[in-house]
Parts: sequence; C-alpha cells; structure tokens
Amino acid sequence: MSKQDSNRKHRRVVPAPPPSNPRLHSTVLTVECAEDEEVEWHWTETAEGRFVSGYRLVPRLSNPA
Repeated sequence: MSKQDSNRKHRRVVPAPPPSNPRLHSTVLTVECAEDEEVEWHWTETAEGRFVSGYRLVPRLSNPA
C-alpha cells in the first residue's frame, strides 16, 4: 500500500450546509478532510439569503478525558 493510499483511508468527506434559499447555490458542495480536522464554513449573505462560499480546515479540538 502506498503512502497516498494510507493517507486517503483516514480522510472523510463533509457535505456543505444547504443555502437558506433553494434558489441560491453554494460554491462548495463537499470538502475532503483528515480525521483530525474540522471544516469551518465561510458564508456569503445576500438579499435573497445566505450560501457557503468557501471553507477553511482547522484542527479538531480533542475532548479532555
């Protein structure tokens, strides 16, 4: 198994939240991230509603035991 295959196994696909108005379309549909990452969504607000226009991957905070 290659290193790339090994890294891919520990990744997950996160769907973007839907827009507030069905007539609007998000720029981002899904994001692939590592198990130790979370997605921070960037929203664009318009007169018709809001939609996801970007994202940022941030480290996942671990819960203290």
